[in-house]
Amino acid sequence: MIKMSDFLNDCFQKIGWEKDHVSFDDLPLFLKAMAYRFPFENRAVLAKENYKVTKEELWRRLVKEQHGGLCYDLNGFLYFVLHDAGFRVRLIRGTIYAGHQEEWALDRTHAAVLLSAEQGDYIVDIGFGINLALQPIPLSGETVQSPVGSFRIKEEETEKGSHVLLMDKGEGWQIGYAFTLEESDPDDLDDMKDIIHSHEKSPFNKSLLASKLTPNGRMVMSDRHFTIHENGGEGQKSDIGPSEFEEKLNTHFL
Repeated sequence: MIKMSDFLNDCFQKIGWEKDHVSFDDLPLFLKAMAYRFPFENRAVLAKENYKVTKEELWRRLVKEQHGGLCYDLNGFLYFVLHDAGFRVRLIRGTIYAGHQEEWALDRTHAAVLLSAEQGDYIVDIGFGINLALQPIPLSGETVQSPVGSFRIKEEETEKGSHVLLMDKGEGWQIGYAFTLEESDPDDLDDMKDIIHSHEKSPFNKSLLASKLTPNGRMVMSDRHFTIHENGGEGQKSDIGPSEFEEKLNTHFL
């Protein structure tokens, strides 16, 4: 077993966090440091890697080795880090709304973190691709801004929960995902992983993908294309072959 202090110290070192603690006011900078360090990527799914989504295993994969991950990895890790840093957090499960298909994606396969502080309750999320607010999103409904757009939470009954995360990336408000405030057990992270790995409707078990926000913009990669967006400009898109994915991921994302 890893000690709490070692776990946090290793995480802080990995993301370049120079303080020995994280306060509520630090969270925007801290979430940026996490998001800029760990890419959203699905190599483990395509490789059918069989691992348990536990604190120790996430520490090994994300901190000691060169992995990113999907929501259950990244937000699972965020949950354990914030818990050890002294925050009142609980895991919750959401359902992504696939806007292009205008339908709900796989039920309850998005992991996110609900953080309770003196200032109120917030969603924190570093595992929603590049759709990241990079700061706590208040459950009270205020809008927060990040380089990728505006985010807010609305209390609204849907078939998938009591609240929705809304995003406006320049085309009006759209549902990102719906969720309930019901606490999810950390063991549920494994359940989400198993569904994403094996379900025929999983969007993540078909082909390789990776994305990450950067201080200057964002990077997105498939097994055929690699696109870099910087400073709000047009994306620089290049063709890649499947054999180049791993090399580009290691060079640019990890």
